[in-house]
Amino acid sequence: MPTIDKETEFANLLRDYENLWIALDEKDGVKIIVGSGRDAVEAAEAAESKGFPNAALFRVPSFTSTFIPLVTMHAPSH
Repeated sequence: MPTIDKETEFANLLRDYENLWIALDEKDGVKIIVGSGRDAVEAAEAAESKGFPNAALFRVPSFTSTFIPLVTMHAPSH
């Protein structure tokens, strides 16, 4: 049976939180989701109620849409 790397395992975990905000923290060297909500405030409150007041907040995007980051390129000045 093939092993699943940490990135794949984390990506699979995120699928349950599509279009939601999550609060991330670390426990025993592993990133864990300690709260979630419809907005960042809900996710932060959920994390704080579980004893994680300093959790990082992250919005999980839709998995059916495409994200194209804006890249600005400047011509070299002479």
